Amino acid sequence: MAPRDANWIDGLRGVASFMVVCGHLCTAFVPWLHAPAPDAKTAPHLFQLPFFRLAVGGRSAVALFFLITGYVNSIGPIGRSRAGNTDAAFNGIARSALARSGRLILPTMIATALTWFMANINAYHMTKHVDSTWIRQGWHRQEPTLGAALASLLKAEVNTWTIGWDDYDGTQWTLHLFLEGSMLVYMTMFATVLVKPKARFVVYAVLYLYFWQLGEGLAVGALKGLNIVFGMFVAELHNHYKDSATSVLPAPIPAIMIIVGMFIAGFPQDAPHNAHWSDSMSRFMQAITVEKSDIRRYWDHIGASTVLLGIFFSRNARRVLTSPVFNFLGRVSFPVYLMHNTFIKSVLTWMVYLPSAMNPPRNEKGQQMDLQRGSTTHVFIAVVCFFYILYRSAALWVTHVDPFCAKLVNAATGWAYGEATPRESRPILQTVERRQHSPRHEKTKLDSPA
Repeated sequence: MAPRDANWIDGLRGVASFMVVCGHLCTAFVPWLHAPAPDAKTAPHLFQLPFFRLAVGGRSAVALFFLITGYVNSIGPIGRSRAGNTDAAFNGIARSALARSGRLILPTMIATALTWFMANINAYHMTKHVDSTWIRQGWHRQEPTLGAALASLLKAEVNTWTIGWDDYDGTQWTLHLFLEGSMLVYMTMFATVLVKPKARFVVYAVLYLYFWQLGEGLAVGALKGLNIVFGMFVAELHNHYKDSATSVLPAPIPAIMIIVGMFIAGFPQDAPHNAHWSDSMSRFMQAITVEKSDIRRYWDHIGASTVLLGIFFSRNARRVLTSPVFNFLGRVSFPVYLMHNTFIKSVLTWMVYLPSAMNPPRNEKGQQMDLQRGSTTHVFIAVVCFFYILYRSAALWVTHVDPFCAKLVNAATGWAYGEATPRESRPILQTVERRQHSPRHEKTKLDSPA
C-alpha cells in the first residue's frame, strides 16, 4: 500500500469506522448491550457501563463521520478565503463539488455489486436460518433468472442514492446523506468565501440553530446538519489558530473535554430509562428539543463534537492518532465501511454457525430450527478472524480498487472540464480592472507565482 501523510483526522476516521463495525457486531450477537442495564433493578454488565459501552456502540461513530466530512471539505476553501485568494477558493469548490460525487458513488457501486454477486451465488443462504435477528434481516434471496438479478442490481444501485436504501446492504443508508452533507459544505463555502471570518461564524450559528430546531427524523437535523456545521466550525478554528491550536488551552482541559465527550457519546441506543444516568440525560434532552425528536442523535452529536474539539486542542491526542496503526485504520476506513456488512453475512456467519449447520437442530415435528452459534470462545475466535479478513481485504481494496476509481473520476472530470491533460487553473472571478489590461499583461499576471 502506498504511504500517505500521517494526519490526525485520518486516524479519527479509522477509529470511527472500527466503532461502526463493532456496533453492528454487537447488534448481531449481543443486542441487549445497547441498553444501559437489563432493567431498572438489575446491575449492568461491564459493557453496558459508560465509557465501556463505546466498545460495542457505533452510533456516535456515524456522527464522527459527518463531523469529519464537514471539516475536511471546508478546510481548504476557508484557508483560501482567509488568505484573500478568492479565485482559488471558488475554483477549488467547483472542482471538489464535481469530483466528490464520483468519489462516493463509484466505490459504493462496486461494493453493492460485490454483495449482489454474493447473494446471487447463494452465499447468504445460511443467514436466513441463524438465531441472530440482525443478520437474518440482511438475507437476500438468490434471483431466479439472470435478468431478474440484473434488474435487482440496477434497483439497488439507484435506490442507494435516491431513497437511501439498498436491498442488498442496509448499512449503506448513510451514504447519500454524506453526499448531501458535502454539498451543504460546498454551498456554504460558496456563499461565504467573500465574507470575513467573523461573519462566517455568524452563518455557522444560524445554520446550527436551524438544524437544532428541525428535529424531525434522524437524518436531516441532528445527524447530518448539526455535525456538518460543527465540522465547518472546527475547520474555521484550524485556519484561525493553525499550528498553535494545541497550545491554546491548558493541558488538562482538552483531556477533560475528550473524557466528557466519551461519556456523552455513550448515551444508550435502547431503554435509557433502565439506568439513572441515562434517564436523566433523556429527560434533559427532551426538554430542550422539539417534539418527537430522536434525542439519541442529539447526544451522539454533542458527545462526538466534544471529543473532536478536545482532540483538536490536544497535542498528545493528535500524536496518538497520527501513529502508524491509526494512520492505517484511516486509510482503509471507507472500504471497511463498505464491505463489513457483506463479510458479516458471509464469512463471519459461516465461521460462527458452521458447526450448527452441519447438524441443523429440529423440533419435535422434524422442522428445522434456527442455527445456533457456537460457544463464546468459538465466537470470539471467529470475530478475530473476521477482523483480519476484513482489514486485509480493505488494504487490497485501497491498493487496487481505489486507484481504478480515481482514474475513472479524474477522466470524467477532465472530460467535463474539456481538458485532455491537467492544466493550470484560471481565475473564476475576473475584475473589471484586470479585463482592461492588455492580453500580454494579463497573461503575465495569471502565470506569475502570486
